[in-house]
Amino acid sequence: MRKPARRKCKVCNEWFLPQYDNIRWCCPAHGAIYALELRAKEKIKAEAKRIKAQKEAEKEGRQRRKKRLAELRPAGYYKAQAQQAFNAYIRARDADLPCISCGETNPPDLHGGQWDCGHFKTVGANPELRFEERNAHKQCKSCNAGAGKYTAKEATVAQQYEAGLVARYGQEYVDWLNAPHEMTNYRRDDFIRIRDEYRAKLKELKRQEAA
Repeated sequence: MRKPARRKCKVCNEWFLPQYDNIRWCCPAHGAIYALELRAKEKIKAEAKRIKAQKEAEKEGRQRRKKRLAELRPAGYYKAQAQQAFNAYIRARDADLPCISCGETNPPDLHGGQWDCGHFKTVGANPELRFEERNAHKQCKSCNAGAGKYTAKEATVAQQYEAGLVARYGQEYVDWLNAPHEMTNYRRDDFIRIRDEYRAKLKELKRQEAA
């Protein structure tokens, strides 16, 4: 029978020759200490396992509540989120371009120093173009509100918007916008998908700008 090899005591770290292979301590006293240390480690592991299981259960509970809340929220809630994400992307996409209507590059105080996402074909009259990128461009707040710097004698803001589109993209582009379009019946899941799509597109746009 092979004799046990020398090993170091788990307590004092001194070399000893164990009588049996399963002995990890050099003397009974150190054996008792080692047993207490193992028990303490097991308690720590058990407590860590309990805490981990508790956190996972709490996370699952939060996810269930979040999912339940999402199911209870009306489609209008996600419609607003989708529109917000879309508008944010359009403003970022056109960040280096002037107002599509009046051509301002630095809106004065009259505009509040802010930019809007202005739709050429309004979402009220043309809901099917609500999330059409070719129908939306950066616009100063006063133009988007229909009170641009152009007077009624010169042109309406809508006419200036159209002129801006023609100058930027060509008449064919505007003709497409003015043509009939198929009505889209957006549902709750569509708004969620559109929201997530434009949040991702905005994130990618910012990543590219930072690179």
